[in-house]
Amino acid sequence: MTTAVLRRVEQGLVPFHPLRHLGPVADLMTQAFAGELGPWARQTLRRMRRIARWGALGFLLWGMDLDQESPGFVWVEDGRVVGNISFRRAAGAGGWMIGNVAVHPQWRGRSIGRALVEAALEDIAARGGAWVGLEVREDNPAARRLYEGLGFETVGASLEMARPEGRPWPPAPLPSLPLRRARAAESGDLYHLAREGLTRTHQEVLEIRPSLYRAGWEARLSAWLEGRREEWWVLRRDSGASLSGALRLTSYRSGRWHEVEVLVRPERMNDLGGPLVATALAFLARRPLWETVTALPGVRMHLEPLFTAAGFRPLRRLLQMRRMLGTSIPIQPRRPKDAEIIGGLDG
Repeated sequence: MTTAVLRRVEQGLVPFHPLRHLGPVADLMTQAFAGELGPWARQTLRRMRRIARWGALGFLLWGMDLDQESPGFVWVEDGRVVGNISFRRAAGAGGWMIGNVAVHPQWRGRSIGRALVEAALEDIAARGGAWVGLEVREDNPAARRLYEGLGFETVGASLEMARPEGRPWPPAPLPSLPLRRARAAESGDLYHLAREGLTRTHQEVLEIRPSLYRAGWEARLSAWLEGRREEWWVLRRDSGASLSGALRLTSYRSGRWHEVEVLVRPERMNDLGGPLVATALAFLARRPLWETVTALPGVRMHLEPLFTAAGFRPLRRLLQMRRMLGTSIPIQPRRPKDAEIIGGLDG
C-alpha cells in the first residue's frame, strides 16, 4: 500500500480536514501501526475508508458534519500525507487526549513527529485546555524521550492482550464462585471497583467514567441495539458488603470479536483473580471462537500470567502520560531521531 496522494497542493504542517485527509490518514495509520492494531482500531480504520470512498456523501450517510471542527494536523510532503496527529476533549474536566501520532516509515528521522506534537499542544492551550493525556508504547524509548522533553510525565501503565480467533478454549471446570448478574443499582459500585488501585491522574488519562460501567437490563438492551452483547457479573459476599470482584463480557457482532474485563479489589487479587479469570474464560467458551482482547491497567497487570496460560499474547504495553498546561511549551532543538511512531490508536 502506498501513501495516498492529495488532490490539492499542500506542504508541511496542515490542519486536518475530514474530506481531504480522512482516507490518506487511514492508509498512514495502517502502515505506521502494522502489527499492533487491535480489533477496535482495525474496525475504526475500515469505517474511515468507507466514509472516505463515498466522499461528501459518505459523511452525510454516517452522520458526520463536514463543517464541524476536527482537531488535528497532518504533515504533507510532495503532496502525500506522511504524518498525522489527532486530539479530542477528554472525559475529565479541562482535559484533552492525543489519540494517535503517526509518521510514515519512509519519513521518520526528520522531526515530523515533534512538530506535530508541538502544534497540538499549542492548539490545545489556545482552546483553554488544562491538561493533555496520551498513551505511548513502553518499548518506544525515542517517543518517551520526546514526550518527556515536552513536559509529559508518566502517570501509570497498562497491558493490552489478544487471543486469535478460531482457537478452541482449553477445557476447564467452571469455578464455584457465587457470581450473579449485576443490577442497575450496582453500576456505581462497578465504577468504584474499576478505579481501585489507580491514582486519580491515572484514572483521568484512562478516561474511566461512569457511563462505561452501566449494568442492568436497560444497559444490556442499549448495547444490543448498538450491535453488541454485553453482560456484567458481580461477586458480593453479602448484601451490605462492597463488591469483591466483577467481570464483563462484550461481543461485537459486526466486528466479530470479544472483549473481557476483569475487576477485582487489589487486596483480593491473589485469591480472587484466578477464579474470576477462569470464570470469564469458561463463559467465553460458550460463545463463537472470535478474536478476544483484554486490557489490564495498573495492579490488574498481575493477571497477565493467567491470560497468557489461556492463549492470550501481549499486544501492546502502554504508558499513560500527562502534561499540565498553563506554562510555556518547552520547544527544544530537534534531533534527527525524534520522529518515530510515538502514539497509538484511540480505543
